[in-house]
Amino acid sequence: MNTHTMNIEPKSCPRPRVGKFGVFYPKSYAQWRARAIDMLPITEPPSFLEVRFIFERPKRLKAGARIPHDKRPDIDNCIKSVFDLFSFDDAKITSFRASKWYARDGENACIELEWE
Repeated sequence: MNTHTMNIEPKSCPRPRVGKFGVFYPKSYAQWRARAIDMLPITEPPSFLEVRFIFERPKRLKAGARIPHDKRPDIDNCIKSVFDLFSFDDAKITSFRASKWYARDGENACIELEWE
C-alpha cells in the first residue's frame, strides 16, 4: 500500500463556465489544479484508491482529534477535483473510498492518498 500527503487545502470541483471563447473553470480552481498536479505522485491507474480530505479546523470546535466534516463542500465534488488531476483516464480506477475530516490540533489542511 502506497501513501502520500498532498499539502494543499482540499477544493471542490466547480461547474465549468461558458464564455464566448469556450468552456473554462474559474481562475482560482485553475491555479489550485496547477499546484496540485505537481504534488500528485500517482502516474498509473491504481486498482484501489483511498482519499481523505482534511479541512482546516474551525475555531468554533474545541481542540481535539480529527472529527468528521459534515458541511459543504460535497464529497463528490472533492473527489472530482482529485480525479481531474490524473494524467491517465480515471475510468480505469475500479474502486475508491473517500472521507472528509476536520484537522486535529496543529494539523494543516491536506489531502491524504493511499493506493495499491
